[in-house]
Amino acid sequence: MIRAVLTLVCAAGLATAGSLDSLFQNCLDQYHIPGIAACAVRADNVVWSGSYGYARLEDRVQVTDTTVFDLASVSKTATAAALMQLWEAGLFGLDDDVSDHLPFQVRHSRFPDSAITFRQLLTHTSGIIDYWPTFEQLLRQGDPDVPLRAFVEGYLVPGGEYYDSLHNFAPWPPGLLYTYSNMGIALAGYLVQALADSFHHYTRDSLFLPLEMNRTVWYFADIDTNTMAMPYRYTDSGFVRYGHQSLPDVPAGTMKSSASELGHFLAAMLGYGNRHGVRVLDSSTVALMTTVQPPSNIGLVWHPGYVGSRPVWCHGGAWNGISTWIGFCREDMTGAVVLCNVGGAHGAIEGVMLPALFDLAAGVSDENPAPLPSLPATTICRDVLYMPPEVVPGRVAPRLVDVTGRTVMELRSGQNDVAGLGFGCYFILSPNRPARRVAIVGR
Repeated sequence: MIRAVLTLVCAAGLATAGSLDSLFQNCLDQYHIPGIAACAVRADNVVWSGSYGYARLEDRVQVTDTTVFDLASVSKTATAAALMQLWEAGLFGLDDDVSDHLPFQVRHSRFPDSAITFRQLLTHTSGIIDYWPTFEQLLRQGDPDVPLRAFVEGYLVPGGEYYDSLHNFAPWPPGLLYTYSNMGIALAGYLVQALADSFHHYTRDSLFLPLEMNRTVWYFADIDTNTMAMPYRYTDSGFVRYGHQSLPDVPAGTMKSSASELGHFLAAMLGYGNRHGVRVLDSSTVALMTTVQPPSNIGLVWHPGYVGSRPVWCHGGAWNGISTWIGFCREDMTGAVVLCNVGGAHGAIEGVMLPALFDLAAGVSDENPAPLPSLPATTICRDVLYMPPEVVPGRVAPRLVDVTGRTVMELRSGQNDVAGLGFGCYFILSPNRPARRVAIVGR
């Protein structure tokens, strides 16, 4: 059930490469994952790549190093990079009113006098929220049948087909609170189109092709879906396929790529915008994107977190039959990509796969062990998460977020009931404190 494709171009850390085969094999079986593609990056090189299991179970097609996966919200990292290229070109300011750059006006339904800015879109603080009944009615097999502009304008402009003044906007004004917003990133992607070229053509020409991501696309029409991994869900009776689905919020979640091609993008981020002499972003732009932007406690789309004791900038993707992750550690210039064609696999990704991938990328082996962690260990809890008395009246409360950066709970001092949350890795984001990891486990 396993096919491994190994590319080892570094001299150090090879002792851990062989052990990854058994690690990923165990993950396939233990965590009910049909197929996995992964890579490890150091500096501007992919130093290891591996592919395991099946892209399609029905006809026993194995995952290879060129298998393309649906990425879900990992897509947002490319959308942010494209928009920031246009910022570098001087086409807008991060704190500009986005309506000044659109063919229609976007205003918060409850706070029409407050501008929505580019920075707010990229930090999920715009006050635009996702109303899932609308999204679900637009779910399609294959590509969306609503163009990007029609969807964005229809959702955000009064009188639009998908406009809902109550449900499409948060109760608070733009710029006040972080609320993960696919719709906000869809608007960010449409702004690329409004400022430059069609979204998928611009990202292809300015980002994907320069980074040799030649098979990375946004639409199923642009790729042979027979070369893609099929998304599945696991049930007591076995795997059930979802099919190749999409929503019209294309810049927020429909990107499709392989682990090795995402490794090229990751190498560019580690290289402060440069990979193998090809620059797609200025170094100061990458530094800005990976600097926490109050009040969000994230960067520009990228989220701070930890893999083991390593501080990372990362983004996850989770949707129907999709579990993906991309991230990098600036301190030791390492990074990793993991793609799985099943939902709910982030516990295995965060807890098992990523620590091994980062260790290999850093050259850690039995003969060259990692240093002892200097950061706090993960907080492990079951039904109750205890918070010390750090909630200050009038200040933003700490939040518990999942690996995609989505807020799942606002936390209060004392006991917080987390029994209803799924098992896995979460992060506590608090004002003026580093992010802290939480593992919610079963009995």
